[in-house]
Amino acid sequence: LPTAGAGFSHRVKRWLDQRIAARYDLTALARAFGVSTRTMLRRFGDEAGETPLAYLQGARVRRARLLLETTDRTVASIAADVGYRDAGTFSGVFARHTGRQPSAYRSAFRRHEPPENLLTRT
Repeated sequence: LPTAGAGFSHRVKRWLDQRIAARYDLTALARAFGVSTRTMLRRFGDEAGETPLAYLQGARVRRARLLLETTDRTVASIAADVGYRDAGTFSGVFARHTGRQPSAYRSAFRRHEPPENLLTRT
């Protein structure tokens, strides 16, 4: 649950999550919430403790981790799916967040059963 007073950042996070693969545009984001870019950065930063871009990068990495763990898709395909046009840029961001390159992450954390089975296992 969002913390008291964190409604603005919660709404922004939900908006970013719903557009995870879209190009990040701070001006368009601020416009969508009826604030200036400066106000967006200040309010989001005060509530969330990070910038909208930092949040989006983390969300993209979380989604990519799941895809690397549960699919055989290529790193380039996953990078595109989470909003990176360049697999090299994606790999750099992914490594900064996880300490591993995407292929090394997949080797270490690959799930050998379909994700739907993980939810029904007791």
